[in-house]
Amino acid sequence: MKSYKYITNFALAISIFLNSNCTSILEPIPEGIVPMAELYTSESNIITAVNGIYNPLLGLYQQNMLRLTELAGDDGWTWRFETQPDLFEVDPTSGPVQQVWTSHYFGITRANGVLDNLSQVQDFSSEEMRRSIEGQAKFMRAFYYFNLVRFFGAVPLIVEEIVDRNDAEKPRSGIIEVYAQIKVDINDAIQLLPPSYSGGVGREVGRPTSNAAKALLSIVHLELEEWSEAVTLSQDLHGAGVLLANYSNNFNGSQENSSASFFEVQYGGVIAQTTTNKSIAFAPADFENGSAFILPTDDGLEGEGGGLSSGNGLIQAFEDGDLRKNVIVDTYGLSNFIDPSKPDGSLYYVNKYFNTSDPRGLSTWNFPLIRYVEILLNFAEALNELGFQADGEAFGLLNEVRENAGLMPLTSRDLSNQDEFREAVRRERRIELAFEAKRYFDLNRWGILADVIQVQMDYTNLNFPRQRLISHPITGKDYHLYPLPAIEFVNNVQLGEQNPGY
Repeated sequence: MKSYKYITNFALAISIFLNSNCTSILEPIPEGIVPMAELYTSESNIITAVNGIYNPLLGLYQQNMLRLTELAGDDGWTWRFETQPDLFEVDPTSGPVQQVWTSHYFGITRANGVLDNLSQVQDFSSEEMRRSIEGQAKFMRAFYYFNLVRFFGAVPLIVEEIVDRNDAEKPRSGIIEVYAQIKVDINDAIQLLPPSYSGGVGREVGRPTSNAAKALLSIVHLELEEWSEAVTLSQDLHGAGVLLANYSNNFNGSQENSSASFFEVQYGGVIAQTTTNKSIAFAPADFENGSAFILPTDDGLEGEGGGLSSGNGLIQAFEDGDLRKNVIVDTYGLSNFIDPSKPDGSLYYVNKYFNTSDPRGLSTWNFPLIRYVEILLNFAEALNELGFQADGEAFGLLNEVRENAGLMPLTSRDLSNQDEFREAVRRERRIELAFEAKRYFDLNRWGILADVIQVQMDYTNLNFPRQRLISHPITGKDYHLYPLPAIEFVNNVQLGEQNPGY
């Protein structure tokens, strides 16, 4: 069993308390309800409050984060009715968009509550504990804002506890301003968080560490093309983790919170609120409760199925001998319900999270958010962007990942210039991090999302909605934004204008 159950126990309790008393973060505190500030009276209470900051992750990474990332990338598609992200037809009334927005702000407001009430606690067992709690709250606030700014661009920047409606009704802050706050929070977290946890209440393994904060900051720098900063942080983390010889152990519950991972969603327990349903969500309909709501793209489908099933197919991206393929995808030998004219075993499913050890639909396996391997690939990408070096350090980093997957190392005979190395890193990220809610963000930050998806849309005579792209104010790249949820313009009269194209 996990060494880290606080999210699934204490956090669930505080989540129920919070959610039962308000339906929107923009609502004032109802009369007769004890203000949250009165709960911050002791170390044990504020640890419970910190646990509540993590709770939104449980619901976010069951399905909706994957809907908005995997379906909007070129790795996944759906034959079901949830085609809006797949076809880029999402509108402001979208349920998944609303849930993603609201859940992130729930986490942010809880972090603000902890940070604004730290001084009320008079019985901290140590200064280390106080610093750890502050660091966790700042790490998570940065994590939530990082997702929000990548999905929606300019968003309200709320960094103080919400006491009344005016505290919540904020205009949108620009992308540059949001990133400035993210960097402040993560840099603070790096200084405040411990390098590891010893166990015990408030010190459970699985909470973010100083290395987790460095890893998150390296990803932020990569997003903003701040290559030198990304190199510095990635270099500092090189050797701080390991690559698991068995790729499946990153996802099957056997190596949770190990040195192969810096931060994970901590699932556990035996009830729906504290487990993940990804196993049955990805599983074939032939299996008990399987819904197969995301399938891997495959050029062999030739555009059939209703969604963007083909073009830049993930199945075709695997090299011969890649040990990761059978972990990531599988046909299970089943009939091809998309194209019955094709033989059994010709339709692939996402296998990465298929769990037969827990009750159906109640998988307790953690979901990795930042793995060590991602930092290696960050390091290689950033080094190459600073300047291609034939058979230099970046080659060694890329080959660490490839050789661990059973593939031959690449040399300057294979990749003779910066562009070729760049494409090799991008291919490796695609395979290694498949269905981990990364691909959409990568395509978007590279400024190639529209062109990549248009290849898939050509099969169905659709056009990518380029009117929904902005020029990123930091990188200058074409950047796709989701719509702000329509209801938020009712909740917050200061919100301003909708994103372009909606």
